[in-house]
Amino acid sequence: MRDSRPRAVVRLTFANPVSLGYLALVASLPLLVSPWTEGQAFADFWFALATAPSSVVLLLPDVVTGFSAWASAYHYSALALSALINAFLLGLAHRSLRRNPARQGHTA
Repeated sequence: MRDSRPRAVVRLTFANPVSLGYLALVASLPLLVSPWTEGQAFADFWFALATAPSSVVLLLPDVVTGFSAWASAYHYSALALSALINAFLLGLAHRSLRRNPARQGHTA
């Protein structure tokens, strides 16, 4: 029996070693970066760099919002969402690399 779509998405995002390693790295980033950074802006730079492919797109509206509570909430929500998107994409890549080539139909 195949998994339902939401369960498959959760599985790809959280239930493989590549995605879990990535999410652990992103979650531990404040502990890894804080001894070497003096300000919050540089720590945010490392968060944006760790979630780079999707955070660039999601943080584009953040440039024009300015400094407010809503802007910082959007900023951190966008970083968290981009980390989850990247973990899902890593899960897809991990699943596709681990597939058995004998099960796939070869057309040559």
